[in-house]
Amino acid sequence: MESKEKILEKIKSLREKIEYHNYRYYVLDNPEISDYEYDLLMKELEKLENENPEFKTPDSPTQRIGEEPLKKFENFTHPFKMYSLANAMNEGEFIQFLTRVYKDLDTKNISFSCEPKFDGLAVELIYKNGMLEIASTRGNGEVGEVITQNIKTIKSIPLKINKTNIPEELIVYGEVLMYKKDFLELNKEREENEEPLFANPRNAAAGSLRQLDPKITARRKLRFFAYGLKSRTENNFSNSHYERLDYLKELGFPVSDERKKLSTKEDIINYHRELENSRENLPYEIKVDDIYLQEILGYDAKTPKWAIAWKFKPAKAQTLLKDVEFSVGRQGTITPTAIFEPVFLAGAKISRATLHNFDEVKRLDLHYDDTIVVERSGEVIPKVIEVIKEKRHPDAKPVVPPEKCPVCGTQLFKSSDKVALRCINSSCPAIVKGSLKHFVSRNAFNIEGLGEELIERFYEEGYIKNFADIFKLKEKRQNLINLDRFGEKSINNLLTSIENSKKIEYFRFIYSLGIPYVGEETARLLADNFSPIEKLYNITKESLLDIYGIGDTVAESIYQYFKNDANKNIPIT
Repeated sequence: MESKEKILEKIKSLREKIEYHNYRYYVLDNPEISDYEYDLLMKELEKLENENPEFKTPDSPTQRIGEEPLKKFENFTHPFKMYSLANAMNEGEFIQFLTRVYKDLDTKNISFSCEPKFDGLAVELIYKNGMLEIASTRGNGEVGEVITQNIKTIKSIPLKINKTNIPEELIVYGEVLMYKKDFLELNKEREENEEPLFANPRNAAAGSLRQLDPKITARRKLRFFAYGLKSRTENNFSNSHYERLDYLKELGFPVSDERKKLSTKEDIINYHRELENSRENLPYEIKVDDIYLQEILGYDAKTPKWAIAWKFKPAKAQTLLKDVEFSVGRQGTITPTAIFEPVFLAGAKISRATLHNFDEVKRLDLHYDDTIVVERSGEVIPKVIEVIKEKRHPDAKPVVPPEKCPVCGTQLFKSSDKVALRCINSSCPAIVKGSLKHFVSRNAFNIEGLGEELIERFYEEGYIKNFADIFKLKEKRQNLINLDRFGEKSINNLLTSIENSKKIEYFRFIYSLGIPYVGEETARLLADNFSPIEKLYNITKESLLDIYGIGDTVAESIYQYFKNDANKNIPIT
């Protein structure tokens, strides 16, 4: 049996490895190990800490997620007022800002720190003796809300600063945001589960950070970028804002790599144009680099006089609506999508945009061959925002909802309390294939090699008609090998992947079933409260409503799903 000293050494070593790999992945965006290897390290640490609870510490990677949801957020008064930035909407307004700065300082010999202005939620992190003590939102600038539990779930934020050159108190300011790809993935899942979609990444980040249950926040892919620091205990920081960001990077905080220190109006304008043309970055802010000069310029009631956010022009374009495509989701929801003449927006060629539902089609008063305005700005997702009715042809026909399913021809259904039209034929090929694709997806069974194209083909060939058929493919091995564009090696790899997928986490199994309104978050709640799965078979609506985070609509959906005997038997053999 290992001594306590050796166990503690092993725990410390694991913590250092995990935080190192967090830094590689979330700060440097350059991981050295796979997700699987990372998960093994975390499981080993969790096991050792559970067996030796006296060695648990607040800065351990296992303590990033709190156990209990909060009842409400507590208010917190900031040590220093957190200001918002004034905006410059065009080059003229930016030059006005620059002229005022030159005039107030009576010099043009000024350096500016130019950096991306991330579109997220401003937060304040207070470290005492290197340990994260409290985190809060900006709020009204003077009073915010305590979100320490949720901030700890963001792995790019250090729980402990392992450096010697830090003050007793360090206050770090930054932005919590969500990357575009993670936003699109989150909205796709929410759409599949008929949950309200987030309008843009900023709303998604803010909504995720203000969850009372930190377990929900932890499952959202949030990022953090630092943009400032202060302290009430000492002030030995560099007098250059740019160099202060370098210092934050040394301490382990992510900072923008796109920042530049520029001195002339021409250089700043050119830099803005470069970013605007690429459209890969968000609007950026311009700050007087010298901290002393910042103090001379001072503040207005809400904004600093030494900084401004110069916005990009919204990416909009007029184009011609050619068609509206009606697609059928895995839960039968009919989604209209606008198909239009291709346009270039924010560096991308766009030819289609979701219309979400038929209430939106009605709001736009959309007709075929209409001239429409399409936008793709901070929204990320292309959106039809307007119809130019003056350009409408007199004979243009309005876009009307279909009466029958475009795939199987079944009469469509719309409940009185829902916006969506729905196909209620459970045998509809679109619903079956959509359910199969969800079942094998990365966050469910994660069957590598069995992607959308292969699901489509195996369905058409008659090899897969339901979940259970996936696990019977091994019986058809020779038939599969004989299919065009397949060989023995590729089929063997696929069958191995199917076999390996059987070792699935319980919550992922629940999620894979595709129960309406049940995303990953609700699946985890069910896994935490109803194990083994047999407990779900005779579930009552009342027992579901007793769980924090499950409301009436979701409870009814889960209850109805397991009430159907056909849904209780998925042989995985």
